[in-house]
Amino acid sequence: MKYALLLLTLSTTLLSCSKNDAAKKDALTTGTWKLTGGVTDYNKDGVYEEDYYAILAGCEKDNIYTFQADGNEIMDEGPTKCIDSNPQTRTSTWSFKNNQKELQWGASTYQIEALTSTTLRLKGTASYNIIYTVNIKRTFTKQ
Repeated sequence: MKYALLLLTLSTTLLSCSKNDAAKKDALTTGTWKLTGGVTDYNKDGVYEEDYYAILAGCEKDNIYTFQADGNEIMDEGPTKCIDSNPQTRTSTWSFKNNQKELQWGASTYQIEALTSTTLRLKGTASYNIIYTVNIKRTFTKQ
C-alpha cells in the first residue's frame, strides 16, 4: 500500500510539472508579442533609473515578436521600419533554461519574471560599447 501511494504521488507530481511546463510553452508560443515597457538600471543597484521604452522610436515600438513551438522566433518590423533597407522579418532562436526560469533568446539569456497568457516580463543585461553592461527589464504584451 505504501508503494502504491508513493507511486501515485510521484506520478501526480510528474504530470503536474509537465502540464505546467506545457502551459508556459503554450503561453509563449500562442499569438504574437509587442514590447510595451522597458527600464534600465545603469549602476546595477536594483533601482531602475530610466524608462528606456519612453524614448524608443515608434518604429521600434511596433515590432511584432512570434515565438514558435519549434524554437524559432520571428521579429517582424511591423508597419513602420526604422531603416527601409532592412528586411521586414528576422529570425532568431529561443529556448527555456534552468527549469523554465530563464529564456535563452538568441545570444541573450533573460530571467523570466512573469510569463502568463498576456504578459512576458524579462530581466537581464544589455551591453553598450562592448565592455559596459547595464541591467534591464523588458515587458511584452500579447497581441
